[in-house]
Amino acid sequence: MAAPTLSTPTISVSISVRPSSYSFADPTPPVLSITLLSHSSAPVTLFTFNSPLDPATGLNQNSFQITDLSTSPPVLVPQDSVRLRRLPYSRARRSGDDKYFLTLYPSTPVTVSAGFATGGGEGWRKPQPKHIVKKGRVVDEHGNPTSARRGANGIGVDGLESGKRYKVDVNREKLGTVWWKWGEKDDILVEPGDGNWNLSEVEKGEGLVIWQIGEGMEFEVL
Repeated sequence: MAAPTLSTPTISVSISVRPSSYSFADPTPPVLSITLLSHSSAPVTLFTFNSPLDPATGLNQNSFQITDLSTSPPVLVPQDSVRLRRLPYSRARRSGDDKYFLTLYPSTPVTVSAGFATGGGEGWRKPQPKHIVKKGRVVDEHGNPTSARRGANGIGVDGLESGKRYKVDVNREKLGTVWWKWGEKDDILVEPGDGNWNLSEVEKGEGLVIWQIGEGMEFEVL
């Protein structure tokens, strides 16, 4: 499909946390969801890795900001980030990066979700309250500190405090670096073994996406 002659895409972004209350006694974290809606007249494809558009990886890279609403004035809550060493992004079909190419079609909302904790809550340690997290040690299944070190701030609900209200917002700066291109995912991907697999060598769309970001979502830690 030939790329249309269009201006930069305009995309609405809304955020939600369900349920809107969380207890550290819960076995799993609440679900953080991002809903995207393209206002353009043609399909546009985004590479979502490590951005707010993929909450599971974006949470590890400070793609969301949490504000403590129980203080006066409200203050941002420090969040840990996870350092990653990896190969360049690949646009090869069935590669590890294939799943991070997301096509938005005109006026068709798409929702992406993950657990509101480190790594999207999948296969990671259970969230812990601030007084435990700040010690910088992983705890065992009985809550006892181990010798393994961890970040002392937390990610998502991990590291927050019971009895407080918070608000989570999309980090606007992280949206500014999102790779995009007019067309569908299949127009961009290449077959395995193709020498042109490196995404950084592919010409992306001209200009920056116009993001229309909705209000943040309030939630409570019980």
